[in-house]
Amino acid sequence: MQSNLLEMITIDRRSTVDYDLQLKESIKALILDQTFYYHTVLPKSEKLARHLNINTEIVESTYSQLNSEGYLRIDDSGNYQVSFFELTRYFFDRNTTVFDAIKSLGLSPSIECLEKNVVKLKNEELIKMGFNPNNGNQFLYINRIYKGDNQPIMILENYLPISVFSDIFENFKGEEPLNAYLESHYGIRAEISNRIIKTVNLSVKLAKLLNERKNAASIQSTNHIYDKFGRLIDYGQSHSISSYYFQALIPREEMKEYFPNAFK
Repeated sequence: MQSNLLEMITIDRRSTVDYDLQLKESIKALILDQTFYYHTVLPKSEKLARHLNINTEIVESTYSQLNSEGYLRIDDSGNYQVSFFELTRYFFDRNTTVFDAIKSLGLSPSIECLEKNVVKLKNEELIKMGFNPNNGNQFLYINRIYKGDNQPIMILENYLPISVFSDIFENFKGEEPLNAYLESHYGIRAEISNRIIKTVNLSVKLAKLLNERKNAASIQSTNHIYDKFGRLIDYGQSHSISSYYFQALIPREEMKEYFPNAFK
């Protein structure tokens, strides 16, 4: 695999562009088009330098820049590995499950169940979440970590009404893809997914579970899932690791309205 990685990373000696910039853009392009998947380990700087016949310092500088920009990270063995993945197209922009979105990235998905309980919610909690208090106050609460290649990607909490899924606590283990389970066991599909997304800082507890630093930036998503009858069958809230990347296409003039002090 390492030999294949070496062959994919190229520079053009006929170009007037400096080698360090060429190398940076070559590696970045391989990451962005997902030729280099999340957690791909890049060749050692000395090995890549010999392959390209350039100074080792150029490779080390390139790796360092990509690390500072969030495309690479240094693992426990001191190797540079890809830290960037773009789940937004698969999950946030479409009605796609987290499990399927992770698979679409070329990663092996798995789920770790942290907690599974039947809880009773107060009326004000039900109304805040969007449930009808007249339909019962008992819910299956599950808190799970979704992983790709055994690395944490997202923590997702869900509340499912016992009035709809009467025996789910006894039969749902917590490590299965939820939507697939609901369809196979109850014949109920998630037809509509409404997601509200905002950026938050991870708490100490969440950061530890996601193998991130304290107060790292995270994408928080609040999800309301409805079936074909318009019933709210699942309320969820997720926190992702900071490797999510979003592009905001906001004109400069509009940015001035939100952040006037930044443009003085």
